Amino acid sequence: MPTPSRKFFRVAILFAIGCGFGAAAVALWPMRPTLARGETAAWVRELKTPDYAPQKAIYHLSEGAGLRDGRFRHLLQVAGNHVAALGKERLDLRIVLQSEGVDLLARAKSNAALRQSVDRLRADGVRFLICRNTLIARGVDPDSDLYGVRPADVVRSGVAEVAALQAQGFVYMKP
Repeated sequence: MPTPSRKFFRVAILFAIGCGFGAAAVALWPMRPTLARGETAAWVRELKTPDYAPQKAIYHLSEGAGLRDGRFRHLLQVAGNHVAALGKERLDLRIVLQSEGVDLLARAKSNAALRQSVDRLRADGVRFLICRNTLIARGVDPDSDLYGVRPADVVRSGVAEVAALQAQGFVYMKP
């Protein structure tokens, strides 16, 4: 027969395991928006707005994918919306991938949806710039580990590239 201290230890372990499974279930449960997903008012869809002036922008991605690649999908969607709002001939957009942000192109190798979004943005003139320091520090081979990287896409330093682009008049954004 187990001693009370051993029995307590076993119960505590089982409780901790149960809490872990419960936390995982909550984290994986699909998040629902707080607003209803109904029909948008017709006036919103038909609203005429003035055109934007040409823009030069930097999106800086240094975080990981998040749950189910959500952070990456969000960034690619925002970039697509940005191109659509201005037109590809009026937007010079650079997406600087640094640290865990480089994983976007790693995941795109095996995720068709990410790959299609990246290809569509590249076709619209969006440039994906990859931090060389990150590649070296993490031991990443862009030829085998990342999707569609050319030597012209690799910059010496992600943060230095962001600063250099800002000095050229690019606006820094962290979508």
